[in-house]
Amino acid sequence: MKDENKTIEYKKSLAQLKEGVISLSSMLNKSHKGELFFGITPEKKPFKFDISKKTLADLSNEIRTNLKPLPIELDVEVVKFEGIDVIRVYVEGDDTPYSAYGRYYYRVDDGDISMSNDQLQKYFEKKENNYSKWEDKPTNYSYDDIDEDLLINVIRTANDKGRLNYVYRGIGEALTKLDLIDENGKIKTAGYYLFGKGKPITLKEANYPTDSRTEFGEIKEFKGNVFECITEAISYILNHISFKSDIIGFQRIDTPEIPKQAIREIVVNSFAHSKYDVKGDYNQIVVYKSSVRIYNPGSIYKNLDPMKFASSQVGSKIRNILIASVLYKCGYIDAFGTGFDRTFTLCIKNNIKYEYKNDDFGFTFIFYRDPNYLNDEINDKINDKINELDEAILSEIRNNKYVTIPELGNKIAKSNATIYRHVGQLIKKGMLRRIGSRKTGYWEIL
Repeated sequence: MKDENKTIEYKKSLAQLKEGVISLSSMLNKSHKGELFFGITPEKKPFKFDISKKTLADLSNEIRTNLKPLPIELDVEVVKFEGIDVIRVYVEGDDTPYSAYGRYYYRVDDGDISMSNDQLQKYFEKKENNYSKWEDKPTNYSYDDIDEDLLINVIRTANDKGRLNYVYRGIGEALTKLDLIDENGKIKTAGYYLFGKGKPITLKEANYPTDSRTEFGEIKEFKGNVFECITEAISYILNHISFKSDIIGFQRIDTPEIPKQAIREIVVNSFAHSKYDVKGDYNQIVVYKSSVRIYNPGSIYKNLDPMKFASSQVGSKIRNILIASVLYKCGYIDAFGTGFDRTFTLCIKNNIKYEYKNDDFGFTFIFYRDPNYLNDEINDKINDKINELDEAILSEIRNNKYVTIPELGNKIAKSNATIYRHVGQLIKKGMLRRIGSRKTGYWEIL
């Protein structure tokens, strides 16, 4: 047997399984292949342990779950070494970079080293499936046009995540560290779209009481940078869907009809992969009675099915490398290409139906809403005495008698369905009434 090197790694037993998967990722990133043996010490001595079919199945499952994307070739077999059964794992693939447990590694001789930010950046720049160099274009914006507080917070979060090792000393240096300054000292387009004060991105938001746009609904336009738009989109959806409330111990726990993490994954994905240079088309959030639709003008590369990303059949195809890299560093993205996997898993676990559409114009992800939330009589049930939510509604009406249901939902951070239900109960109790039409009328507190 050869000594450990850039393509061979020995592990004494499966107690070192995690370290072994990390070695597989680092060998793939360095040499596009690797051999991992369990049952051989680094000194090339055999170490006997029980190997069953379940052992091999569990090992294979651990690799498939935590090595992303899945290599083109993955073989797990039992071989003999000095008369003792050992496990040999062989991997081969060129869809770098490969991650292990959400982190990226590189092989140096026979050791596994965490990738630096510069190394990771270079890997993504080398991928032939990059969509464009739009985000590299220089701008004429100055450091005064950058939201420094946001930049400092992103740097701090990236350090806390262990994905950056940098003490903030100024806007220029920080943007350079994130590769958002070009060789001439100009702020790159990606830098301004991420941290600009001038609200470079337009987000369209709408909420309709039925499943048709023909009915009168709320339509609004939000402008901001990438981080502001992500926050706004998630907040808008959560404010326009229904929640169930449970009392656990002495605490009230509100559970949204669509898991918040699933919403977050798709929203972040939509802004990471959007085609920002498309004129007249924008990221959109539309909430209907039966569904929530998240659209971005940026179709998936070569019309690949997101299921292929989720199952690790292919690696993530990055449209905006610089934007995605910053989102990764501060934890908005975990391992590239795993967002769909987490979303699908959450939807299945919570019995949420979903659908996605990819065409030449863009990508739409659809969450189908749970009608049980809308029809649940226990949810946000109003007792004989008015509760805190009722008081909040009445307080807002005292401040503005013309306030609309959607505006109440936004201010109080509750879904329209919940606001409608509480307002209806307040009217039945004779505490509130509507004067005039829905469009031009106002509320009167009795």
